[in-house]
Amino acid sequence: TQPGPGNIAYTDFPDPGVPSGHVVIEVRAAGLCGTDLSLYHWSESMVRQYRPEPPLVLGHEFSGVVAEVGMGVTGLHVGDWVTANPMMYCGQCYYCTSGRHSICDERPMLGLRLNGCFCRFVAVRHENVYPVPTEVSFDVAAMSEILCVALHALDRVPVGPGDTVAVVGPGPLGFLMLLGARAAGASQIVMTGLAADRDRLKVAAGLGARAVVVDEVDPAAAIRDLTRGLGADVAFECAGHPGGVPQAIGLVRKGGRVGVLGLGNADSSFNTALLAYREIELIGVRAYDPRTWHRSYAVLARHQFPLATLVTHRLPLEEANRGIELMTSRQGLKIMFTPNWA
Repeated sequence: TQPGPGNIAYTDFPDPGVPSGHVVIEVRAAGLCGTDLSLYHWSESMVRQYRPEPPLVLGHEFSGVVAEVGMGVTGLHVGDWVTANPMMYCGQCYYCTSGRHSICDERPMLGLRLNGCFCRFVAVRHENVYPVPTEVSFDVAAMSEILCVALHALDRVPVGPGDTVAVVGPGPLGFLMLLGARAAGASQIVMTGLAADRDRLKVAAGLGARAVVVDEVDPAAAIRDLTRGLGADVAFECAGHPGGVPQAIGLVRKGGRVGVLGLGNADSSFNTALLAYREIELIGVRAYDPRTWHRSYAVLARHQFPLATLVTHRLPLEEANRGIELMTSRQGLKIMFTPNWA
């Protein structure tokens, strides 16, 4: 409702109308993301990056049904089940024309700079709207956005059959990387977390990962024990914590690759000589591109990722504050807001 931490309210807000070239989507499921929490806490780095201007409707992970179709829109019809890429890339800058939409020079996001999906109706330009298989639940379809982050990460930092993969951070994104590594054929997956993450790590173990509580066990030693002293082939840093990147670097073997997905709010500190001496590749990963979204339809249709297992709570929008508390305290994994109008 205004700049600063904690200023959210469940209130009436004007419907968006249906601008030319847009469709209006009636939201059926909307996921709470760590990025939403950063904006709720009014993180300096998040505010600097996205320049939000309250009042602003939060939320960018969602699925729903097309309610209205604007002038000039083809291929989408009222009643279609859809999701949407919340990143409004410009399509014209050097990076977009090079196929690197994820690092577009001007990429306002739904829920971060543009009104998002924690509401009944959201207007989205038609080229950002994608159909979802009708046999897929709205909860699962609402995770298309985070699924696309994982698919893009696997493009940037490939995982092959037989690889050992380490995942730092047992949040929703970490679990998507766990599932992605498993689908890519990794032979061993290790997920690290804190003692406070113990319940989440139990879920990871149920999905086939070796869970390591870093408060109690040296994660690097645990991975060396699994790999005849080598270390992981690939590590994905998904925690966004200053200690996450140094930990991930310590988990990979010589010549290993580290994908950095977590959006940290503070600087990380590590000796860069380790990268040189061990020829470790440190690779940044951000968002996705339109090709990723086209691929996600097939992934959802084939049920290659058991996304439904990640949803721990379904709450009405009126209880958004409770969802934030659950996620902040690590009691919930994926919090899904399910509206009462569906």
